[in-house]
Amino acid sequence: MNKIKPNSKKFIYFLLIIAIILPIWQKSSYADQTNNSNTNNNNENLTLYSNSSILIDAKTGQILNEHNAYEKTYPASTTKLMTAILTLENCNLTDSVTITNEAISGIPISYTIAALQPNEVLTVEQLLHVLLIPSANDAANVLACHIAGSIDDFSVMMNAKAKELGCQNTNFVNPSGIHNDEHYSTAYDMALIGKYANTFEKIKEISSKTSYSLPNLPNGTQRNFKTTNTLITPTNKYYYEYAAGLKTGYTDKSKSCIVAKAQKDDIELICVVLGGEKTEDLKSERELDCHTLFEYGFNNYDYYTICSQNNSLDKSNLTDIPTNLQNTDIIFSEDLNLLINIDNYENITSNIDWENDLQLPIYKDTVVGSITYDISGNPYTINLLSGTDILPSEAANSISQFFYILLGILIIIIIITIFINKRKNRFHRKCRSSKEPKYFKHSFY
Repeated sequence: MNKIKPNSKKFIYFLLIIAIILPIWQKSSYADQTNNSNTNNNNENLTLYSNSSILIDAKTGQILNEHNAYEKTYPASTTKLMTAILTLENCNLTDSVTITNEAISGIPISYTIAALQPNEVLTVEQLLHVLLIPSANDAANVLACHIAGSIDDFSVMMNAKAKELGCQNTNFVNPSGIHNDEHYSTAYDMALIGKYANTFEKIKEISSKTSYSLPNLPNGTQRNFKTTNTLITPTNKYYYEYAAGLKTGYTDKSKSCIVAKAQKDDIELICVVLGGEKTEDLKSERELDCHTLFEYGFNNYDYYTICSQNNSLDKSNLTDIPTNLQNTDIIFSEDLNLLINIDNYENITSNIDWENDLQLPIYKDTVVGSITYDISGNPYTINLLSGTDILPSEAANSISQFFYILLGILIIIIIITIFINKRKNRFHRKCRSSKEPKYFKHSFY
């Protein structure tokens, strides 16, 4: 047999190069698309007095305004929202709770209590009312001990829940907010807690009440309580008609604090104000800031539908759509409804990221990319789906067939080459063996 000629080797190398390059060429049509426009963070220069504050959409958590929102400070009795959350997650409202001396002792004299008595039996619902309306610290301790066995163990539960909700700079050491240098949070973290608390109908119901009573004490003393939230008290000068809860707080170190909610039409906002004092004319900074922030939100924002589930992406202004997606509908995987500043709706930016490994066939509802909207500096990402099955076209089929034909030819050549080499090696071995003496035999014992 003759050796393979150099020209044949070159042809084999040529086919190998085609086999490597062709699949890469077929995949090289994908790119990112960015719609460029100006960004506006919608963070107006409002007149705010308190140390830190934040205003968010109660439904989505979208931030509408913030001021020192990530600065650590003392949350005071707004802490009790977390206590109420864990109570509703671990108890039934009708559960009976026996008040223990251990639970109600040790509360500083200056802090609010509901005059709970040792061995008194109350329901969880009654304790929640005095926890949230007059901000009774003894009720907080009683609920904590009932749920976890001790205040320390309950604090562990509080911190675990805070992390679960996304809080980054929060540490609780008691269920009430009684001052402790190691008991701290931020306006942003308290907004996350307030947003989650607002998903409990019982918390919304109780925190919207302006008064509540427990049964009289054995000596006949009445236990009637009024809310600490002046925003929902009609007779108070700080009354705000759209306010609806949630929780106030105050200590000498924390100053006036609040996690407040207000609703007007279909817009529901949560405002957190921490570290409020008195203005020069002795007005409450906390309440003034709440009014300012709520009015800013209601007067400047409205809900807009950015995209709707199963609606098609507008491709008219896109230039770098992957080849395989140019002739099909691309649909949104979910709705995106957000509060948008009514003066800056046109300043929304978006960026599309296409999947890098899209190969035909692509079936309906396959994720082919994602679109991220930048709204007031916050990203919102929605997956993009194929609206239909995308099957290989005739051109693609012909390319694929050509590729596989070349691949088949290459395989055949390689097999023939291997076969020829084996025949040649076998022939040489046979020639060598025929020249060897055949009368030598070896025996091994």
